[in-house]
Order: sequence, then structure tokens, then C-alpha cells
Amino acid sequence: MSKTVGFEKVSNLGVVTINNPPVNAINQQVRLGLEEVFSKEQPEVSAIVLCCTGKTFCSGADIKEFDNPIEDPSYQHVFKLIENYKIPVIAVMHGTVLGAGLELALACHYRCALDDTRLGLPEISLGIIPGAGGTQRLPRIIGAKAALEFIFGIKPIAASDALDLNLLDEVIYSDAPSGGLEYASSLVEREVPIRRTADIAVDTTGFSEEFINDARKRVEKVARGQHAPDLVIQSIKNAISMSFEEGIKVEKQIGEKSLNSDEAKALRHIFFAERKVSQVPGASPSGKIIDIDNVGIIGSGTMGGGIAMNFLNIGVPVTIVDLSESALDKGIDLISRNYQISVDRGRVSKSQMEERMGLIKKSTLYESISQCDLVIEAVFEDIELKKTIFHNLDKLCKPDSILATNTSTLDVDEIAASTNRPEKVLGLHFFSPANVMKLLEIVRGNKTSPETLASGLNLAKKIKKVGVVAGVCFGFIGNRMMIEGFHREADHLLLEGASPSQIDRVMYEFGFPMGPFAMHDMAGVDIMHSILSAEDKKKQYPEPFFNVLYQVGESGRFGQKTGKGFYLYEKGSRSPIH
Repeated sequence: MSKTVGFEKVSNLGVVTINNPPVNAINQQVRLGLEEVFSKEQPEVSAIVLCCTGKTFCSGADIKEFDNPIEDPSYQHVFKLIENYKIPVIAVMHGTVLGAGLELALACHYRCALDDTRLGLPEISLGIIPGAGGTQRLPRIIGAKAALEFIFGIKPIAASDALDLNLLDEVIYSDAPSGGLEYASSLVEREVPIRRTADIAVDTTGFSEEFINDARKRVEKVARGQHAPDLVIQSIKNAISMSFEEGIKVEKQIGEKSLNSDEAKALRHIFFAERKVSQVPGASPSGKIIDIDNVGIIGSGTMGGGIAMNFLNIGVPVTIVDLSESALDKGIDLISRNYQISVDRGRVSKSQMEERMGLIKKSTLYESISQCDLVIEAVFEDIELKKTIFHNLDKLCKPDSILATNTSTLDVDEIAASTNRPEKVLGLHFFSPANVMKLLEIVRGNKTSPETLASGLNLAKKIKKVGVVAGVCFGFIGNRMMIEGFHREADHLLLEGASPSQIDRVMYEFGFPMGPFAMHDMAGVDIMHSILSAEDKKKQYPEPFFNVLYQVGESGRFGQKTGKGFYLYEKGSRSPIH
């Protein structure tokens, strides 16, 4: 018997247990183990319970296998063995059941789950389709319309919602697998029949072209420019028009096509890269990681307010310092308006907004943040101003305070040198809008200690950012890539006769969240203008490179904040006038 798949007899039930930590991914060893079990008859038992050890049922396929042909036995072969088994097979799920893990359960005759289980088919977020039976079995169980909504929804749903969809037959309120064994025993006592999903006709109620088009438009928000949603639609249509055997065969072909697409390969790269960035050489501390229980922020502008919201959202008090009460009031009002938008959209409650706003303190004195665990400077990109601020903070703040700069391009080592604690200094570069954008560049200076760096990485996780460590260089990672590629080529196109709206539209339709000129207007043209105004950058980027951006900045068209940049804006609106 496979080490990853075990079998034991419990009373009149056979219990098949998958043990493939940490998340019971369905790799070749698991498939071999399942094949071994379900290729044999078990005459001494009346039903089979399929469950997993650890914190979760199968969380999906092993993505590391995707870059090579899937080795035998195939998912389709193993799941067919389960579906065609001669006694009832009951999936007992817990934890987070995703992708091929849920497709495994769909091949079983009955499905139950603990009440806190979450279930989903997030494949299109990786540029692929649920290709292990998901587009064929799911429509047969919950209907074509609900199946498309479920797959396009991407995010996993609660067990109670899955029960309402008939995706689950039972929700268990005791431990797994004991609750699952009780449920399986009740099925045996009732002498329930084997219920093969392949034998169920697809309910097409509501699955109209109008519904499909509306669903396709909605999924554009998360899969714009991708082919996977169209392949899902086609595969579900196949479930309606083809026999189950033919539909599974074609689904496998479509799945392999999506798996080998350039966009799927790129999304897999991102998937692994985002997990690998936390594995940073030199970030293992020999001492204690500093807990951030209170934060000070220098600067109450758009960036400072956005940064503050990240901490307010997780219940960390924030003290904001600026030169005047009027500047502070303006900044706090912006935070309040941002939260009100979230309230209006149903993302947070009014009481949550009030609770978070209650965590803000304001001051015009640096002394007010002297006891903060972390102080983030978020002022204008002026190296001398930043050095002065850090010199003053160094004298006022407690010895173990971490001092961070939000600079997007300046030399963190030069800023750190203005203090007597360079080991406690690092860059924390948030991207605008800071309360929305996931990327956080953690800039390691030459003297930044491992403890400080590790504290920065730990902080990124707490505020739900993707923390990426960068060295000290112009533009770090994100801005350097944008300047050298994205914005440079956009400016060339502009000079060759294309309009900002044409360029932005093409980039948006390709899949970018926004085009380069919309990005300039949102972040503030003045920021990049300031960077390009520096003498050394003028030499690095000679005419006509960035000449248009430079001239737009010179004319005072700073973007949304001034009502005009590359586009015009109505007062208080972030949508350009076309």
C-alpha cells in the first residue's frame, strides 16, 4: 500500500486516507495510491469513506507537476475508478478544498464537509480550466448556470453555501473523520444507491447567451485579456451537448491546451515567485523580530494616509505628524472619505470605519511618535529633507524603533547615514494607492540588520502585502522596471502619434490594471517629474525620452490631485473626461 494513501476497515466501512503533507496535494504518488485502492474490490465493507489527514482535505493538484506532461495515472483515470466503484464512495472534507481536490470529491458518490470547510475551483487565476472533470461533473451536480458562476467566482465558498447549491449532501458539526463516518453509516443504513455524476443530465435553466455574456464581463475584472474564461464556457457547453465520456475527453484536451499556454506559464511563475520572495538570504534574525504595536507616520498626504490605513485595518494605532493642523485635517479627511467609499460598497461596516478612525492620533510634533515601534517617513522625494527628518527622528525615538523611508528612488544608505542607528533603517516603499496596492518593496541598506529586515518581512504579511526585498539602487525593482520598460515604450508611442487614451486602452485590455498615463495621473505626475528633474537622471534619460512627461509636470498638470494631467477630471472625480 502507498505511504501517501492508506486503507483500513472500521466496522462495515472502508476508510481511505490521503496523507501527503502539508496540504495533501494530489501528486503522482497520491494518484498511484488511489489507483491501487480503487482498482480492488473490498467485499468486506459496505461503503468507502475518503478523507485526509492534517489541516485540510486535498487542496488541489501539485502545481510543480504542471511544467511537464502529467505522469500516469492520470486524474481522469483515477477519478473514473472512483466514480465507477461498486459500493458508495463518500468524500469527507475539511479545511480548504480547491481545484483537483474538489474535482476528486465530485467523482465521489456523496459529499460531506465540516461546517468551516471552504470549497472552490480557482483555476482561472492560474490561466487554466478545472481540467480534471470540473467542467463536466460540476454542471451535472449544480447546473450549468451555477457551475459557471462558481468557477468564475474563483474565491472559495463556505460549506453552508455549498450545501445550498447541492454541491454538498451534508454539513458536519463534529470532527472529521468521525462525523464523516457517522454520516457514511447513516447512508449505508438507508441503503442509498450509487449515484454516479456521469449519469446525471445537465440542468441548463438560465444558461442563456445573455447570462454567459454578463458572466464573462464580470470575470474580466480578475482575468482580463486571458483565454481561460472562454475555454471554461466552451467546456461547460460541451457538458450540455456531448456525452460525459466525450466531454471528459475534450476537457482533457482543452485543459492541456490551457496548461501549456504562455499566460498559464507566466501565472505559475508569479504563483511561485510570490511565495519565494519571503525566503531571503540574510533575513534570518539572530535576535528578536520587533512586534509593531504602534506606528508613526511623517506626512499626511495621499501616500501617508494610504499607508496609515494598512495599519488601521489590522487594529494598530497610528500617529500622523505633519507641519500644520490644516494639513493633518485634510489628510485625515481623505482617510475618512476612503473608508466611507468602502462602507458605501459594503466592504466594511459603519462601526468598523468608526473603530479604525478612532485609532488615529494627529500631531505637529515629532515628540508624539518617540515611543512608536515603527516610524515611516512619507514626505516629498527630497533627499536633504528626508535626511533632516531621519536625523531628528534618531535623536527623539526610542533606541529599538525601526525608522523606514517610503522613498521610491532615493538612496536609503545615504538617508540611514544621517542617523546613529543605520542597522534600524530600511526602505518600505508602498505603491499608490497604498491602501490598495499589494506590492511592498522592502529596501535593505548596506547596514540594515537581519532583525530589522525580518521585522519588515513579518510586517508585510501582517498588513497583507507581498513583501519583496530590494537592494539600494535607483527605482529599486518596480519603478526601475516601469521606467525602463512600461513608461519608456509608452512615451515612444506617444511621440510617434498615439494618444494617451489609445495606449492606456490597449494596455488595459491586455490585462494591466491601468495604462501608463492613467497610472501617472493617479500616482501624481509631480512624483515622476521630480525624479526626472534631478540632474543625474536628466543625463540618464536624455531628450526626447520622457520629454512629454517632463513638460506636463512643468505646466503644473499633476494628475487627479490637480484635476488635470494627461487627462482632465471633474472636481472630486477620479474618472477622466473623454
